[in-house]
Amino acid sequence: MAVDSPRYIKLHPLFYASAGIIVIAGLKIGAPVINPVLMAVFFSVIIYHPIHWLKEKGINGVLSIIIVIISLLIVLLLMGGVVTRSVMHFSQNLPEYKDQLHAITKSTVAMMNGYGLDMSPDTVSQNFSAGSVFGYVSKFITGIGGLLGQITLLVLVVGFILGETNSFPIKLKAVLKDPEISLGNITSISRNIRYYLGIKTFTGLIGGISVALVLFFMQIEYAIIWGILVLLMRYIPNIGSVIAAIPILLFVLIQDGITGVIWAGLAYGVINFVIGQIIEPKFLAKSMNLSTLAVFLSLVFWGWILGDIGMLLAVPITMAMKISLESRENSRWMAIMLGSEESAKDALNEKSQKNG
Repeated sequence: MAVDSPRYIKLHPLFYASAGIIVIAGLKIGAPVINPVLMAVFFSVIIYHPIHWLKEKGINGVLSIIIVIISLLIVLLLMGGVVTRSVMHFSQNLPEYKDQLHAITKSTVAMMNGYGLDMSPDTVSQNFSAGSVFGYVSKFITGIGGLLGQITLLVLVVGFILGETNSFPIKLKAVLKDPEISLGNITSISRNIRYYLGIKTFTGLIGGISVALVLFFMQIEYAIIWGILVLLMRYIPNIGSVIAAIPILLFVLIQDGITGVIWAGLAYGVINFVIGQIIEPKFLAKSMNLSTLAVFLSLVFWGWILGDIGMLLAVPITMAMKISLESRENSRWMAIMLGSEESAKDALNEKSQKNG
């Protein structure tokens, strides 16, 4: 007697919509727990290369993980300490900075009114709340610093993730129906994300250190904080550098006046032009393979779901989703919509060859 093979049941679209809403609600509610895990995965992907390099040098796998984990722990402790102290000092002086910016705004409006304009200083101050910009920066970096402060949980999760790297493929082969396809997708996802995060970390370090050095030589306070802000914002494509520039230039305006803003702005523009227009396009064009609209919408969506951490990791998450969608015939169209124009042309050529 023949046994019918199981078939997928085509369900009503409302069922999928309802399931999606439930998943999104669960992610938003569970963000405080999910975010540290995502950051642990984020660090695991970044430090894979040092571990692999140590293994190639003949060092035992477990010892390689221990060496890299301890190094990561030291970096996070130092970074968390610097961020916490600087942000606390910055928050204490925030009211004074707000008053100085308000005074600068009033004098600027008065000067412009002298040229025939009719603007109210109070109206301009209400519409342009520079204090809220500083407040957001303080909150953002404090949140990152607080997450880095969860060193024990973060390092433990990173250690367990790295410890499972050898056994994970075996487990997948044991449970998956088509392990070769699934493992190929997972390998592709991890490779692309690892490459993307590696390049963004490298360019972020270049940008953050360069901006910090420029501000340090200009004798601007909290140069390290502004450098860390640039480093973190480099993970947010398209708009991250602009967001980072606003509080930096406002703070330079407070301390060094309009001349300092011009010099700092020129230096910041040159640094971001070299990184954003020369270095990153050369290395990231093929690895991202996402449309600009998809990147922007992913920033909005994951930022809403997971907060600031979601914005930092929006592109890697979307890249993983795109690769996963490409592996299934019935969801490939969504991957094409998320992809770039070049990937759509490749899909069109493939379609033409099949039909022709």
